[in-house]
Amino acid sequence: MSKRRTRTTASSIARRIREGRGEGHFAAYRPWLTIHDVPSTGVVTRILGWKSRRLHHYLSEQLELAHHYQMEWAEDVIDIREQFPLLPLERTLFIAQKLGIRHPVDPKSKYPIVMTTDMLLTLKKGDDISFAAHSLKPSNKLSKRVVEKLQIEKQFFKDLGIDWSLITEKQINYDLVRNVEWLHSARSLEGHMHLTTELIKQIEPSLRQAISQSDSPLTDVTMEQDLKHGLPEGTCIQIVRHLIANRYWIVDMSKRILPTLQPLQIRAICHREVLYEHFC
Repeated sequence: MSKRRTRTTASSIARRIREGRGEGHFAAYRPWLTIHDVPSTGVVTRILGWKSRRLHHYLSEQLELAHHYQMEWAEDVIDIREQFPLLPLERTLFIAQKLGIRHPVDPKSKYPIVMTTDMLLTLKKGDDISFAAHSLKPSNKLSKRVVEKLQIEKQFFKDLGIDWSLITEKQINYDLVRNVEWLHSARSLEGHMHLTTELIKQIEPSLRQAISQSDSPLTDVTMEQDLKHGLPEGTCIQIVRHLIANRYWIVDMSKRILPTLQPLQIRAICHREVLYEHFC
């Protein structure tokens, strides 16, 4: 289905507000823009969030999705809200006027658009809840006009007492991103009918011992363990991904995991039995 952008008018903004766009938290959140609302020159994607338990809509695969993976792994981030609207519109209009910057308008209707920030993060440290706004732009796209619009965005959040940051590819650890990407679909047991919490508890000790005592690539060890335990091919590598994704096995996520080329180094394990209750 082709995407077309609806012209921005006072009534279209009011309609989105009535729909609850930009409201809610976690699974209840509705982004102001989805991949169906705007044309994109890049690869768009939807991904089921670990923390939100909803589909996230990203309009640029390379940077937005990469940073999403980073924030999924960040322990202090408990919710990610993409395409968060800077409302009310009057506030960004005022900021733009104050800064002497032309406010973005719809190219067709010439009506001021509702600006959005790429991600509004909810952070939890102890009992304290705070927020942080992240705007994502490739460094080679930071034209004078783009920087002007970012200034409006930065001032908007400054007025609310919310930290704002510009994220470019320079702030992306692509080894971490690829690791989380590799783990992402394995965090939940949903869809893996032969995998159960009981099977994981039964296999985990011997699987960990075999990996820790071997210098062979991870996939060689897991295939041997599949044969040893009479399991379908690929079961043990799936268990490994699941255990790392749920932080039961602690590994260095800042360095690329290459399962077909290198052994896996397990730094520690989490001994909390309650962790198994987190498994889906």
